[in-house]
Amino acid sequence: MGNELHHDFQNFILSKGNIADKVRLITTNYKIPSGLQNDVMEDLHDIMNLDGGVPFGFKRGAPSSTKDTAELLNLISSFNDNYKDIIKQMTAFIVSRQKNDGGFGESLKLDPHIEDKWGGIGRDWYPVGTSITWLTGKALEALCSVNYEDTERLRKARDFLLHSQYEDGNWPDYKGQQISDPLGTGNIIRGLRAVGVDTDNKVYVNGRVALLQHLSECLETSSIFDMADLTAIGKPQSEKETQILKNGIELIINSQKEDGGWVPLGAKRSDPELSSVLILEFKKTHDLL
Repeated sequence: MGNELHHDFQNFILSKGNIADKVRLITTNYKIPSGLQNDVMEDLHDIMNLDGGVPFGFKRGAPSSTKDTAELLNLISSFNDNYKDIIKQMTAFIVSRQKNDGGFGESLKLDPHIEDKWGGIGRDWYPVGTSITWLTGKALEALCSVNYEDTERLRKARDFLLHSQYEDGNWPDYKGQQISDPLGTGNIIRGLRAVGVDTDNKVYVNGRVALLQHLSECLETSSIFDMADLTAIGKPQSEKETQILKNGIELIINSQKEDGGWVPLGAKRSDPELSSVLILEFKKTHDLL
């Protein structure tokens, strides 16, 4: 993997990244420094809140975030049994954020933190106190990754997603939103696949087609941010789909900066989160081809 990326991404992530960024690096299995996994997991244990959740933005003392906890749980689910207690606590927190309609949401306490990070626009795609479709996809994938046994909860989350898809194959960010958001579709497709929805299910098929169309359009405009969903389509089923994955790899390679990272649209500096996500997608894409 390192031979195809032109610059040293590992040093960039280790020096600039947070816990999640470093865990993504670890899961690539790329020449990871000895002891890094234990060090990172100790850091995680130290900042976790008493409710079992990961603080928003990995900032000690911030309210627990369903998003951050689900993303991290999905990543560490493959780690060895030394972290059973942490996994159990994180699982319990995620379960506590499920709502009566089957979807998952964030606490009202997160509202000022979300606004501080993304401004008022954050409420358009990441509102608190309501079930969020893409967040439900993340939570569902995370719970399945640790073999969560309450099938009734998993079924409710699955049905929430199956019944909230819009006609264009994408989903609204939350129930009642009038437009669909292609940026959330990859998260939902991953969650549906993890919970065992048949690949010939109409909702899954339409979502996958919509995601492929979105990826194709993003490749034409060299939108590197959207390559975070490159492997959400799963194993390619045609030469056209294979080419999308190959083009995605090429875009990731060609857009890497000399510092080893990747720069989001409109930003001036490489971003550790985007960079760690793209490194992992780069590795996973190779595994699919």
